[in-house]
Amino acid sequence: MDKPLIVIKLGGSALTDKTRIYTPRKAVIRRAAKQIAFLARKFSIVLVHGAGSYGHIPAKRWDLASGFKSRSQLRGLSVTKSKLLEWEAIIGDAFLKQGVPLMPLSTSDFAVTDNGRIHSADIRPVRKWLSIGCVPSLGGDLVTDIKRGFAILSGDQLAAHLAIKLGASRLIFGIDVDGIFNANPKLNRRARLLRGISAEQASKLAKKAGISIAPDVTGGMAGKIREAIVAARRGVPVYFVNLTRGDRLQLVALNRDVPCSRITAR
Repeated sequence: MDKPLIVIKLGGSALTDKTRIYTPRKAVIRRAAKQIAFLARKFSIVLVHGAGSYGHIPAKRWDLASGFKSRSQLRGLSVTKSKLLEWEAIIGDAFLKQGVPLMPLSTSDFAVTDNGRIHSADIRPVRKWLSIGCVPSLGGDLVTDIKRGFAILSGDQLAAHLAIKLGASRLIFGIDVDGIFNANPKLNRRARLLRGISAEQASKLAKKAGISIAPDVTGGMAGKIREAIVAARRGVPVYFVNLTRGDRLQLVALNRDVPCSRITAR
């Protein structure tokens, strides 16, 4: 790769309405695709997207978060996986219209977890697609798990893992608020945006983070912060930026000053 590598995680809460099943936010998806089309000229990009209402709502309905319990879950597995594939197609179509050379990859084909954490992941295909100029696209997924039978591997954990293994210059989380706050900005209008955060400070914030308002089976904002800490402590700067506001994703990637949060090792 002759261009700097960035990993971009597009949050499901921004891309979909997580309170309504199978409801994409088409304007947000289109805006993200336009920005990534521009950034692909300057960076090698790995795109990771959250499942949003295509994954969290059916996973909660079929009780899939804690792994295999009985054969009654098998229909739920098939339904949820089918909807994840449908969601991938919606994203792929939007990016194709913007000329992004997206290469969708199924996380369940190459990743195995152990009690919910990545145990092994063959990312050679990701490296190869990057080397010829494609934008590999991956999402949170249902994967086989050594202890649980299966597990939900969050896009947040996957994005941090890829950023570390691929030596990304930065990891960007596109979310539905301006960044990390000292309180939930959706519930508290006085919540203050935290711009520069150390991994140690972020760890304390993750413990205080509230439960997601919408259905969420992968930890909500607290889960995102915890995965960001893993990457930050391995030397990858992590940014949280509002995906629903203008071209902030693009500006953060270009190191411009916009409202956002940055987590670093110290």
